[in-house]
Amino acid sequence: MAKAYDRVEWSFLEKMMRTMGFPHRFVNLIMGCVTTVSYSLLIQGCPFGHIIPTRGLRQGDPISPYLFLIVAEGFSALLQQAERDSRLQGVSIAPSAPSINHLFFADDSLLFCNAVPAEALELKRIFGVYEEASGQKVNLEKSAICFSPSTPMSIQEAIREILTVPIVPCHERYLGLPTIVGRDKKKLFSTIKDRVWNKVNGWQGKLLSKAGKEILIKAVCQAIPSYSMSVFRLPVGLCRELEGIIAQY
Repeated sequence: MAKAYDRVEWSFLEKMMRTMGFPHRFVNLIMGCVTTVSYSLLIQGCPFGHIIPTRGLRQGDPISPYLFLIVAEGFSALLQQAERDSRLQGVSIAPSAPSINHLFFADDSLLFCNAVPAEALELKRIFGVYEEASGQKVNLEKSAICFSPSTPMSIQEAIREILTVPIVPCHERYLGLPTIVGRDKKKLFSTIKDRVWNKVNGWQGKLLSKAGKEILIKAVCQAIPSYSMSVFRLPVGLCRELEGIIAQY
């Protein structure tokens, strides 16, 4: 989403909270916090002007991320309704697993559907409905599509023209982690091994005591793979190589 926080319509936020069943007193208190804000410009150390906005959420406010999630719930509801009506079809990791057609990370969204023009048109319709209602706008310049290898090129081009976003390979990364994990996990996560090796070789080992080395290992080396391990199960061979690098140091 482009300018996600700045484009939130206050009326849409209020209607979403009432639709989700929040008490009227709570909704009135939240909307009072949102709508009574004003801004001034600081020029050479002196405040000038009195700007009263008509939409948007303040970035940095502790409550703003929660309010934005309520706004994004409208987008989620549209996608779920489309799947219930068989206009979209998500993906399942197993035959008995639930179907997933979207994942949200703040103002970033991952959408899943069949590679057919009809579902691409449905996505475009949902984008338009959500943009008109909430004030949000899809950032087409930062959006992309990836297809499975079995998708014909003609279908890929047809969907690209409908959604007007570029096609990228499936090995793109998001938040530093791969979005698609194949069979060769060891090669995929080899960057972790390189980072640990570079850290170890960059330290002046002769200048540190054994206690100092232990602190650096625990604070840096063992912390590097923890982020990836919170999402993926690293190969045993890679873990042994990491242990070997640390043991040699």
